[in-house]
Amino acid sequence: MLRPGCKSYGWGSYCKGNGVCFGLLDMGDGGYCFEPTDGFNGGYCSDKVYSPVSCPVVDKTCEDLCAETPKCKNSKWGSYCKNYVGQPGPYKCFGLYHSDKPHLCYEPVEGDKCDESSPVYCPTEMD
Repeated sequence: MLRPGCKSYGWGSYCKGNGVCFGLLDMGDGGYCFEPTDGFNGGYCSDKVYSPVSCPVVDKTCEDLCAETPKCKNSKWGSYCKNYVGQPGPYKCFGLYHSDKPHLCYEPVEGDKCDESSPVYCPTEMD
């Protein structure tokens, strides 16, 4: 079962600096409760009984990946999710390709040295 995002549960939950959702607890049976309201005045929802929900992992954007790739970071073009009107995804991060080196390969102009058969796809939210 997928965990809810901090905000999607409602009542003002958010991702705290320690990596858990404020007030959002996993009841272990597939259910969740929100301690500030469900646990108010001795209610059933308590972090002494249930475990806090970890913040969801967020996919990096093409821009995030570019910032981690030296040639892209210092380029005048950068990267973005490249899609075409009327064409279905998956869409690709402009100029970014997978590589066997520590960083992604960046090729803003065709014909450089990246393996174009291994593009970096945009995060799933973009599909």
